[in-house]
Amino acid sequence: MATEEFARDPGLSWSQLRAFEACARFRSFTAAAASLNLTPAAVRYQIGLLEARLGVRLCERQGGRLALTAIGTAFRGRIARPMQELAKACADASQSATAATLLLTVPPLFARQFLFGDRFLRWCDANFIKLDVTDSKRDLFGPDQIVAIRLGAVPISGLSSTPVLAVKLVLAAAPSVVAEARVFEAAWWSKQNLLTPSVSEAAWEKVWLALDLDGQVVPRHRRFSSYAAALEAACAGQGVLLAALPFAEREFGAGRLARLSKIRLSSPVGYSIVMRTEVAASRRGRSLRQKLMTEIRG
Repeated sequence: MATEEFARDPGLSWSQLRAFEACARFRSFTAAAASLNLTPAAVRYQIGLLEARLGVRLCERQGGRLALTAIGTAFRGRIARPMQELAKACADASQSATAATLLLTVPPLFARQFLFGDRFLRWCDANFIKLDVTDSKRDLFGPDQIVAIRLGAVPISGLSSTPVLAVKLVLAAAPSVVAEARVFEAAWWSKQNLLTPSVSEAAWEKVWLALDLDGQVVPRHRRFSSYAAALEAACAGQGVLLAALPFAEREFGAGRLARLSKIRLSSPVGYSIVMRTEVAASRRGRSLRQKLMTEIRG
């Protein structure tokens, strides 16, 4: 019987108990409301719910002031310590979450372009943030706290997405390929390997329109799971790439890639910072998002 009584849910809410504790402390609905950032009517409503649930009067008016009944006084004494312990447990849990490692997962070329500076890496270490450089997509709804930089992120319920970088695309290949190129001939294009990450395949149709070759080219796509792999294949002379700026600037500067034409296209997709909504609302989530935007946008 004792076990059943201990396990029975009294049906009380934290809002009701907090309103009662504030009223007991200040002996005023108005002062209690101010301390809780509520209206006096809202505090009275919570006290009413609590009294109705318990079936007793806890408060009464005496000479213009709020006073506790005998039952109210006893009730306050019994709940004071458990409420303090609960508040402390919540604070400790929040502190643990603040100290837990936050995983920042970023595609390799994006990390190379923006996030490998000593200043940013030191900031990550100081704020318990682990940089995970990978093309793999982590499960953002799993048990870990994860912030991801993603290309082509689409709206998903429960996730916060902040666009941070638009991408420009240019036709590029190894200098040896460019030297033999006949850019305005459909027959030449039909013999080339088009090194195509999935996110850029649709952009080739814009290329044919820009070159006035629409409907004339028989494309030979060589598909890649990551842009980094397609970029390396282009530098090795294995085909033509729609190179993404600013991520191909180093290859152009080092002479590993050369432009095939002056065509410059806006990518249909861009990079976004993505995280669960509760992570985005936390102090650490907001701080990391702001730091990333500063690093990316200079």
